[in-house]
Amino acid sequence: MREFMRTWSLVLIVWVVTAVTLSSPAFGEEGTEEELEVGRWYNNFDTGINLTQSAFSENWNGGGNSSLAWTAFFNGGMRKKFENSLLWANSLRLRFGQTHTRRDRADGSTGWDKPAKTEDKIVFETLLLYEGGWVVEPYGSARWQSLFLDENDPFGRDIVINPNTFRESIGAAKHLMQHSEEEIVLVRLGATARQNHRRYFIDPVSDETDASTAFDGGLELQLDWRLKLFDGKLAWRGKIDVYDPFWWSEASTFDEVSADSLVAGGIDADVKSFTTAVDVAWENTFTTQITKWVAFNIYVEFVYDKYDNSVVPIVESGNLTNPAQVSEAIRTSLQWKQTFGIGVTINFQS
Repeated sequence: MREFMRTWSLVLIVWVVTAVTLSSPAFGEEGTEEELEVGRWYNNFDTGINLTQSAFSENWNGGGNSSLAWTAFFNGGMRKKFENSLLWANSLRLRFGQTHTRRDRADGSTGWDKPAKTEDKIVFETLLLYEGGWVVEPYGSARWQSLFLDENDPFGRDIVINPNTFRESIGAAKHLMQHSEEEIVLVRLGATARQNHRRYFIDPVSDETDASTAFDGGLELQLDWRLKLFDGKLAWRGKIDVYDPFWWSEASTFDEVSADSLVAGGIDADVKSFTTAVDVAWENTFTTQITKWVAFNIYVEFVYDKYDNSVVPIVESGNLTNPAQVSEAIRTSLQWKQTFGIGVTINFQS
C-alpha cells in the first residue's frame, strides 16, 4: 500500500505540473474555448514517410555499409458533438519503419540483410465524453493496440498483427484547452479493464502457433494534447498514459514454478510482483513544415513496463516451458526510443 501511494503521488505531481504547463497561454493561442458545431464531423490527419539513405563504393576509404531507412506514419482523428452534449471522438495512430543494410559477406560477396524493424505501432481509440459543463465530465472509452509485425520470437520468426490488447475505461475527464482542432488538451482518470491476446509458436521448429488470453484491471490516468508552438511553426502531439493494474488473471501461475526453473531461465524470483507494477508511457511527436509537403519529424517515446502482461507463463510439472518468452517480457528499467527524419508529410482538416 505504501508503494502504491508513493507511486501515484509522484504520478499526480508530474501530471499536475504538465497539465498546468500545457494549458498555459505560452503553449497555445490565447482566447476562449471553441464551441463545436452540433452534428458536424471534425476531421484531421497527418501522414507521410521519412527516408534516410546512404551508399558507398566498394573501394571507399574506411569502408561502410550502404543502407536505406524508412518510416511511414499516420495520425488521424474524427470528432462529432451531438445535441445531448455527448462528444464522440475517434483516433487512429499507425507507425512502421525498417532499415535495410547491404553488407560484405564472409565469402567476399555483398548482399542485403533481412530488414530490421525500427518502428511499429497500431493504436485505435474511441471515446464518448458528456460535456455537460461540470467541473469534470464522465467518459467511456475503448482502445485496441497491436503491432504490424511481432518479432519477439527468440528463433527469429514473425507473427503479423500480434499481440492484441483491448482496453475499456470509464471515469471522469476534462478539456483543459480546446481552442481549435490543433489546440486540445484532455485529461482522464478512470477505472480500466484490459484483455491481452497473444499468439505464439508452440515449438522451436515449426510455424504452428497457439494463443493465450490474459485479463487485468486497474486505474488509468491519461493526458493527451495537440499544440502549436512558436507562432504555429512547430506542432507538438503528445500523450502520457499511466496504468496501474491491481490484478492479473495469470499471476498465480508463477506460484507453480519451481525456484530452480526460474534460476535456469535467468528470471527474477519476484517476477509475480512485476505483473501488477505501474505502467507508464510517454509519447511525443514534433513536426515542423519546411514547405507545404516537406517536414522535419522527431518522435520520442519513453516506456516503463516491468512485465508484458500479454505473455502468459506455461508450466508443466513445476517447470516453465517458455522461459525465453517470459524473460523477454521483463523490462525492469526504462525503455526509450527516438527517431528523427525528413520526408513528405500531408496534412488535412475539415
